[in-house]
Amino acid sequence: MARLILIRHGESVANAQQRFTYGAFEPLTSRGREEAVAIAALMRARFDPVALYASPFVRALETAQQVGRVLGLLPKVVEELREQDFGALRGRPYADYGMDPAAQGIGRWSHRPPGGETLEEVARRAGAALHSIARAHVGEEVVVVSHGGVMAALRGFAAGSFEDAPVPTGNAAGYLLHYREGRWILSDLLASHAPL
Repeated sequence: MARLILIRHGESVANAQQRFTYGAFEPLTSRGREEAVAIAALMRARFDPVALYASPFVRALETAQQVGRVLGLLPKVVEELREQDFGALRGRPYADYGMDPAAQGIGRWSHRPPGGETLEEVARRAGAALHSIARAHVGEEVVVVSHGGVMAALRGFAAGSFEDAPVPTGNAAGYLLHYREGRWILSDLLASHAPL
């Protein structure tokens, strides 16, 4: 069995401004860096990961670097862990997406922002990467740092179902996935602001 500790990046500049990012290069805020160190300290107390994987986007990679300093690991970049492409919504307020009824609840899985990708598409690409990581680490614990959209997509992927509304994950928070004999088991939620 492989145990994967999935973590969303700390607060980014875009998160603080309640808007979608302009792309891959938006950094963490000082609060986001503090959140990354806090979740890393909680992981160090509870787990013994042997590897650290991250999205190539700056906010996730910066989180992974902070986590890696605490855990003594260097992040390995996995392109498929990048955030959902929100297309024409880049830089727009979150509220713009929330006003589209087709993007709410269960419809969120198949909704495609203009010029972007669906959450189901994210689940397929990130899920394939997660399978590869799990198969490479049978009997071990690893940390995977990504994004809100990816975290929601991977929960649906692991459940094998897109029949319920996607579940959001807060900044510097996450959950555990166990991979055993080709099956995923979701357990324990993690948060940097609450004890484990």
